[in-house]
Amino acid sequence: MSVRTSTTTRSDRVPAAAAPGPGAAAVRAAVYRYLAMAFSDPSAGAAAALGQQWPLAEAALRKLGLDADAAACGGLSVADDDALMRAHVAVFGHAVSKECPPYGAEYGQAHIFEKTQTLADVAGFYRAFRLDLAEGVRDRPDHIALELEFMEFLCLKQALAEADGHGPERVEFCIKVQQRFLADHLGFWAFSFARRLRCRPEPGPYAAWAALLEAFLVQELSALGLPGHADPFVNEGTVDRVDDSACGACPLAAAGAIGEPVERRGRA
Repeated sequence: MSVRTSTTTRSDRVPAAAAPGPGAAAVRAAVYRYLAMAFSDPSAGAAAALGQQWPLAEAALRKLGLDADAAACGGLSVADDDALMRAHVAVFGHAVSKECPPYGAEYGQAHIFEKTQTLADVAGFYRAFRLDLAEGVRDRPDHIALELEFMEFLCLKQALAEADGHGPERVEFCIKVQQRFLADHLGFWAFSFARRLRCRPEPGPYAAWAALLEAFLVQELSALGLPGHADPFVNEGTVDRVDDSACGACPLAAAGAIGEPVERRGRA
């Protein structure tokens, strides 16, 4: 599924049979949905929507055994949209943040052509499922919220395949795509993003969301048989650097997803 031709993709060593337990896909989707909403650019009604989604995410986290992380976020509340916007600007600024950019292609890319290939690869995942950015969304496909939302979509697709009895082949296919997307994209750079975000001077609610993102993805990688990795460097202008993680030692990378609201045109 990768469009990269000149570099080794990190999904080359994805295991064949690893998968979360049966029935977990819909539960995992609820967590991905909450995190996608948390890291989306604030819009009207975003604070209230987060509050409404949290009970579903909390229940999902407890089912997944992440009780401590659920408790850490349980007391978190955002008063209103203005407060959420102030917190967002304090962390990310009005332009692309250099300290913790929310775009996957800004991490671990040694050369500009690798960044271009990463963006093309992410878009290729979406097109494979006939997904497109929602009307009015003007952003890169590798935004953290879009990547999280794409993983939510894949989990829901798996849950639907299981519920409708589409057979083990369809379910296995859904799991394989999840593995590859985490390996070649989200699972590679989101840890660096989360750690850098928590180091911001005034992270506000984003500190708790970053910690939740990291804890959840640790479990996701483990459940899907994907190893961890070293913290990738953030791109530094046009300076060429050797990216050791691009040599295939680590089966993880960076990417994006869709947008709120999402045009979901594909079904299992």
